[in-house]
Amino acid sequence: KLNLDDAMCALRFQFTALQGALVWDRIDRIARGLDDERTMDQRRADVAFDLLMGKETGAPQGEVKVLVTLPATTLMGMDQEPGMLAGYGPIPADVARDIAAGGTWKRILTDPVTGVAVDVGRTNYRPSAALADLVRARDVTCVAIGCRQPAHRCDLDHCDPFDGTNTVADDLGAKCRRHHVMKHHTRWKRTQLPGGIHIWTTPMGRTYVREPEPIADPAPPF
Repeated sequence: KLNLDDAMCALRFQFTALQGALVWDRIDRIARGLDDERTMDQRRADVAFDLLMGKETGAPQGEVKVLVTLPATTLMGMDQEPGMLAGYGPIPADVARDIAAGGTWKRILTDPVTGVAVDVGRTNYRPSAALADLVRARDVTCVAIGCRQPAHRCDLDHCDPFDGTNTVADDLGAKCRRHHVMKHHTRWKRTQLPGGIHIWTTPMGRTYVREPEPIADPAPPF
């Protein structure tokens, strides 16, 4: 606490970068929902006071959000390139992955020369909780041939490159991190048929079919 002139003071708190971004977003979001003659700084100060004192703020609080940008290779654990926290700057790769694990994903395409964003996916890359549960229940384990890694420990990977519309059960499969990386960075190929059937093609051209495992007894024949 720093005492100032004219019966004023300043309070200072120290947070992690993520905590500070979340706190600021909440205060700023509420302040922008107020319509009066005060400046934005005055509104933010009053909102912060009301929140700390447990008072009503007078405006809808909305959903607190932060924006983190990180390479797909970092997201998959293939490297340790830092993520970028909007309004702050670089943050460690493991912190960025932790934030992404609980967030909503959008694909952002960048110019390979300048790094400037040139396109943003129009629908969420990350499947909903219900869709993720369905795919994991259907696949049971990693869909790579012979892999028994439980699906709840696997990534959910698109079979075809994400195009803004294909975050659906018939284009998603559970893959352990090793086979997720293998699919993207080797000559192994995977195609997916409706119902969770995965066809793997080796670099030598051999194909193997991986069909979903039943998790309940089939109905008896009539």
